[in-house]
Amino acid sequence: MSHYVIVLLVAAFVFRKPLGKLLARRWPNHAKRQQVLGTIIAAFLLVIAARLVALFW
Repeated sequence: MSHYVIVLLVAAFVFRKPLGKLLARRWPNHAKRQQVLGTIIAAFLLVIAARLVALFW
């Protein structure tokens, strides 16, 4: 699981400019764009937390 997260983070870092332009075109409102990014980040954190809880249960 952790290697998937690392690969996704590296890909997001490498392609951050095109991703930013894509998000800006999809959600031109800055507040809405920040809300969408926050939701995506929160979802990733919840999945990682759930996997850690299951690992140590």
